[in-house]
Amino acid sequence: MSDLYIYCLTSKKYNLFKYLPSNIIPLGLGDNLYPKDFLNEKLGINISKHNKYLAEMTGIYWVYKNQINKFKNDDWIGFCHYRRFWLNDFYNQNHKIKSSLYSKLLTDNGKFKITDVILAQPTKLKRETIMNHFINNHGDKMIFEAINILDEQTAKDFKDYLNNREFSCCNMFITKPKILIDYCEFVFPYLLKILKYCEDNNLCTGKNTKLPAYFIERFTSFWFHKNTNVSYLSYAQLNNFFASDFLNKFINTFKLPGTFMFYPTVLDI
Repeated sequence: MSDLYIYCLTSKKYNLFKYLPSNIIPLGLGDNLYPKDFLNEKLGINISKHNKYLAEMTGIYWVYKNQINKFKNDDWIGFCHYRRFWLNDFYNQNHKIKSSLYSKLLTDNGKFKITDVILAQPTKLKRETIMNHFINNHGDKMIFEAINILDEQTAKDFKDYLNNREFSCCNMFITKPKILIDYCEFVFPYLLKILKYCEDNNLCTGKNTKLPAYFIERFTSFWFHKNTNVSYLSYAQLNNFFASDFLNKFINTFKLPGTFMFYPTVLDI
């Protein structure tokens, strides 16, 4: 029987972690200190020195290098963030479900029967292509160079994909071990070449400090669509109230009555 493991990638310890279902596993990234019961990307083979620029990708790399042998072939491995959590279905923006958010968290793989990978419910771009949205938010000083690094056919396919108007954001996905390995073996050599180009040209500054991570989330969405059979689930993005360390000292904010009324966050921009 297959199991579902979701690594919750975080840059600090939050009180809400103590309320998570047992299959959602906190993984501490970057330079902060973490409790002994936390997974910590610095303990093992890692690229944590690049976390400032690669964000959640350093956590995915750590799982690929240090955890992959613990899984059965038919297990499912996923990634979420401390403020973004997978939900158990595909939900509309204006739903009227009054149950708690906790009751809607994804805790099993019962819906994963005819798919290779689960991606986040897509962000829909009303006025721009994916390419234009990236350039308008992050400039054009690296995206064309990043495309040119690819082999000719993959570059052509990726450029075609960038002309679409929706993609799955945040480098969140759930898949099988073999596909995770295939993804990582392609993406990380590519991503480190992009990072080197950005560093050599002083592009990782200000709002673009995480420029390689912003780029690779578009490529991640493309890679899975090109190479696998994709399905979607919704995710909840916690605001400051629900993520509050103070409140979560006393109550599980996930379980407050009616909290699901606020979620999921469907991005139409």
